[in-house]
Amino acid sequence: MPVRKKNKRNSANKRKKDKDFNSINKNSYAPKPIKMNYYQWSFNGMDKSLKEQLSLYRTLGKEAVENFPIKYKEIKKWFEKYGQTKILSFALYYFMCRPAGYDEEAEKGSLEFPSYYLELLQAIALQEELIHKADPFSSEVSAFKKHLQEVGELNQQKFYDFPNEIDNEDDLAAYLLRSQIIMDTTAVRNWTYEHLMKSVTMDLANSIKDDFIKVHKFCPSTLLTLLYKMTEIVENRINEHRQKTISFFKEKNINKVFDAYEEAFPVIKSSAAQRQEMWRRFNRDLKQLKVMFLMHSDYFLEELFTFRREDIESICDGEIQPEELTRIFDLISFSFGDLKSEDEERFILGNPVLNKPFVKLEEGKYFSSLWMIMTHVSLPILEQLCSTDPKLIEKYNLKRGTYLEESIFNLFKKAFPMASVYVGSKWKADGKEYENDLLVVIDEFALVVEAKAGTVSAPAKRGARERLAKTLKQLVEEPSEQALRFIEYLKENPTQLSLKVKKGGNNKIDASKLKYFIPLGVTLSHLGGMTNNLKMLIKAGVSNKKIEELASSVSLTDLMVVFDLLPLAADKVHYLQRRREIDFSIEYFGDEMDLLAWYFDTGFNLSQEAKQTAFVLTLKSKELDHYIIGKAKGEAVAKPLLKRIKWWNDILLQIEARMKENWLRNSFILLNFPEDIQKEFEKEVKEVVKRMQRKQAEYPHNWIIYGSSDNDRQFFIAGYCYYDNVLNDRNAMFNDIFQDEITLSGKGKLILAVNVDKDQYPYSAIASWVSEKVFDSNYMLFART
Repeated sequence: MPVRKKNKRNSANKRKKDKDFNSINKNSYAPKPIKMNYYQWSFNGMDKSLKEQLSLYRTLGKEAVENFPIKYKEIKKWFEKYGQTKILSFALYYFMCRPAGYDEEAEKGSLEFPSYYLELLQAIALQEELIHKADPFSSEVSAFKKHLQEVGELNQQKFYDFPNEIDNEDDLAAYLLRSQIIMDTTAVRNWTYEHLMKSVTMDLANSIKDDFIKVHKFCPSTLLTLLYKMTEIVENRINEHRQKTISFFKEKNINKVFDAYEEAFPVIKSSAAQRQEMWRRFNRDLKQLKVMFLMHSDYFLEELFTFRREDIESICDGEIQPEELTRIFDLISFSFGDLKSEDEERFILGNPVLNKPFVKLEEGKYFSSLWMIMTHVSLPILEQLCSTDPKLIEKYNLKRGTYLEESIFNLFKKAFPMASVYVGSKWKADGKEYENDLLVVIDEFALVVEAKAGTVSAPAKRGARERLAKTLKQLVEEPSEQALRFIEYLKENPTQLSLKVKKGGNNKIDASKLKYFIPLGVTLSHLGGMTNNLKMLIKAGVSNKKIEELASSVSLTDLMVVFDLLPLAADKVHYLQRRREIDFSIEYFGDEMDLLAWYFDTGFNLSQEAKQTAFVLTLKSKELDHYIIGKAKGEAVAKPLLKRIKWWNDILLQIEARMKENWLRNSFILLNFPEDIQKEFEKEVKEVVKRMQRKQAEYPHNWIIYGSSDNDRQFFIAGYCYYDNVLNDRNAMFNDIFQDEITLSGKGKLILAVNVDKDQYPYSAIASWVSEKVFDSNYMLFART
């Protein structure tokens, strides 16, 4: 509980204390703002011994291992019975398209038909030559969907068939975490929000524009624009098809239903006699007649997702020559039967359709059921085209690194306009020369940033232990080592430094003023929950580092969102530091956006009790979607606000506007108090002010003290109220407050002084004190007081 204290000198205070229709693209329109609730979970089987639990899980896992291949292979029977393009088109239209603004995952907690099901279906469909069947598919839809869901559940349950050598809790935890990484990678698509995916992919394409044109005879961004426009056209086709079905379904008599259907779809006009015969066959039931027409309209679904060469040429408007268009689409397409020799069980973890999302139906005619993730696969398509030429892919890989470094520089420069930002500082230690990518100095704080633009291999994504460890070493461990090494250098050299820069010149850094250091790794690849929790990586056995040897890692696009949503420089610094501390002290699972949404609720100011809780934050990020997606679409949407009272916010705004001595430290201390303490503290201060203004207080100096909830990292804040005629005694009273016995164990203390005789909102003066160990060395590398 918060610690509260009232000044013993104050005898007056004795108490203690959418569009209209469906959209295929989940990011096309802003979803409605939602709030994800917290629930306490209990785990079945916790009353059993570890041996009993392992036995139960292994039984479930072995049954799944036996049943999975049987159910999996039976998927082919659906294609044999109804044809591939019919089922793929039906599944995309009816299972994947949802009303604009509706987020099924947020509303229900999961997706009934996740996109990787459709990827799986398209890959399996490509194992056989094209099959045409005239039978309508609608009658067995429920059985088909249930079959796929069973396959998905069995695939997850297979992981419960633990290896025999697992016989203790540590090995079990490591195995389960690696399994979670695999399942997470299997199911999660879209590595960031759509507009950010497009922006990064376009930027990378433009960075190798000239070299790409020499190889492929067209601009890479033109191809990306073409793919994105095709996706928009498919979305419009879906909405138009939906309108057509509504046009006849809303009619009230037989002839109007026939007229509307024949007007909407390319069918032969019926005679009066034919209409009457149809009417008789459907028992003169208008609903049955409409259902029949709806089923018939499904025959036109394939056309919604198909493009002919002339269609593509028209969209491209001559920017890519026809022969090049044909070559490129043939390169990123499979034909039916191409995957006949592939091991179909590998499709779940390494699906080839993610690199070739199109199906070539015939010469100059291309189909896809993967329009939901076309933005997601556009970057792999770009990289695949670059890989056709050794020099081009080498240039692309170099540009990835340069792009990331430049993007990080611009991002931090915009986020911290008051900061000194240093790029590419070279320095020596132990006879070796090292280089820091970015140093951001704000007041006494230093953000030490290292960039890694490497990619995540398919085996690593599938959880292959050696490849995953190698990938994490490159993207997490190496930048951590570089950042921490540079921090040690800055701590050991607290003076005016002149460090060479690789592009020429020197960075002149006053290291004597630096006291607090925050290391951070930034990647271009999005690793999701794979690297978000450092403690989890260690427990999973994919990193043998100690947690204090690792720095937080965040993707460029996630960092863009973090900096956009957190308004103040102090908020950003506090988030990055508390984000690092959370990895040390809290058990959680979630990605960066889940953490950010959690931060908006709590400021990461958790009670001592909460630190004993494991938090599953998955889907918490849904609370941010409304603003992020809506803003990208140019909609007027309310920006999420951190939970703090107006007075607190105004104090922080004024501190940052004035930027007087220790301003960032002062803000940092304030940010360690949650909203409930802020409210109580403000109420108490106002009561003291009122009593003093009414001359009801016994003493001319009165204060109250509140402490934060976490005893391991406790901060204190004092509300100090005084009369104007004792102003000269104010500094002496600051010292008295700092020496208060209750606050002796505190890591940091801040005094908000209020002159009750003057209107000096939000405060009259501010003072702070910090312990030499204000931050544990594992959390924030404290250099000097």
